[in-house]
Amino acid sequence: MSSQVFDLMWGGAALVGGGGLLATNVRGAADRFQAMSYAYRSWPSSVITCRVIGGVFALAGSGVLVDAGL
Repeated sequence: MSSQVFDLMWGGAALVGGGGLLATNVRGAADRFQAMSYAYRSWPSSVITCRVIGGVFALAGSGVLVDAGL
């Protein structure tokens, strides 16, 4: 797999697949992730933290996509 294809796949997954869903809390994604994380005794401990982490992943994904030339 070429580097550009990998960048496009990773960038799309980070931007849309995980980051965007958590950051915007689509269909309560951040709430569900936080509830699941709490049940398994792992971080993050709040929905706001989930949304911030999602925002970071969305920004990283968009940066990778811009760098890849999209």
